[in-house]
Amino acid sequence: MACFQPASVVIKSAMQESVCRQIVTVKMKQGLHLRPISEIVRMTRDYSCDFKISNGDRSANAREVYDLLELQALPETELVLEAVGDDATKLMEEIVQFFESGYKKFEEVSDLSD
Repeated sequence: MACFQPASVVIKSAMQESVCRQIVTVKMKQGLHLRPISEIVRMTRDYSCDFKISNGDRSANAREVYDLLELQALPETELVLEAVGDDATKLMEEIVQFFESGYKKFEEVSDLSD
């Protein structure tokens, strides 16, 4: 199975380790803040592959909350996701779905306080 969408790439090296890249857009009106970042970190714990997220020249280990906060990803920011490892494709699918959903459950929680 390959990563989806035209901007994605899956490569198998000689060691049969998958490398998966995908571009996503931050759809949340408050940008990538602590709540969705915490969910991303939680999702990565279920996988053994390496996973990083980049915003321009800034790159973050997606298993570290503080690294992700430093990306300063505002609404409509394009981020590059990269997963390397045996379960890279599965994690990439989960994270891309998370971004494409616009983090609806977080939007609903945020709207309650307005």
